[in-house]
Amino acid sequence: MGHVWRVEAVDDWTMTPDSDQPRTTDEPLGTKEKFWVNAPDESRYLFKYARVRHGRTMGEDWVEWAVHELATMLSVPTATAIPALHGGRRGVLSLSVLAPGDRLIHGNELLARADPEYDSQVARQNPRYTVEAVHNALRGVAAPSDCQPPVLTAFDAWASFLMLDAWVAGRDRHHENWAAIEHAGKLRLAPSFDHGNALGFQEPESKVQALAEAGESVARWARRGRSHHFGDKPGLVHLASTALNLAGDEVREYWLGKLADVTNHDIESVLANVPSDYLSEAGRTFRVKLLHLNRERILHGD
Repeated sequence: MGHVWRVEAVDDWTMTPDSDQPRTTDEPLGTKEKFWVNAPDESRYLFKYARVRHGRTMGEDWVEWAVHELATMLSVPTATAIPALHGGRRGVLSLSVLAPGDRLIHGNELLARADPEYDSQVARQNPRYTVEAVHNALRGVAAPSDCQPPVLTAFDAWASFLMLDAWVAGRDRHHENWAAIEHAGKLRLAPSFDHGNALGFQEPESKVQALAEAGESVARWARRGRSHHFGDKPGLVHLASTALNLAGDEVREYWLGKLADVTNHDIESVLANVPSDYLSEAGRTFRVKLLHLNRERILHGD
């Protein structure tokens, strides 16, 4: 399985029509600097800068690329992510999931439609944001267009988003971090997007070095992974298990079978393609251990 790492320089790409000069904005849905850009082939991408703290680039760019590659192994629909540069500064391109005439309806709006008491403006933990609430909100919504049986409904696919999160230690599945696409009055689930908050990207190199050298500490680190957005702050593996069980036996076994089919070599081959100036050898070792461990936790219980 090939994983092509390429970095696109977007300085000469065309900004969206409402901007005749390159600019960055803090959009309502997120905190990263970002702007829309058109590629030479007219494909539309969101460019997001990788955050820099204390002189260190945090790494959301390589993480988004790696998570997209890992998700593709599982047939989990995700927005294409490409490492990129703008003005010499690192970032990532995320391919728009919308076609002409489409409208994106975020999860908080869908949840509020289904539950009049749902507060769609809560930024962090929301007591009414549960797997069961999402299941109810997605009734009648179709799966992403590239899904295959037995994945027939939006929730069947959404459950795989939580399995992916649990595998890659992704903690940012808030109610605006998934959506449905409305076209001609019909709704289908959008591919998963915005995966930069995963794989322990925020850990300093000193911590990464320690985690790479000591196996048991990786297990302790992984088990601390919880969602701070869902009502009871569940563990990521528990959250995935709850969603897969609610999707039903056939769908659960389908997604778990996809994960079981991923080999150690498959995992290592993805991270081997990230250049050393983005990911240190210790960082690579830690993430390989983490992905091996989380796969077993999901497949065989925590």
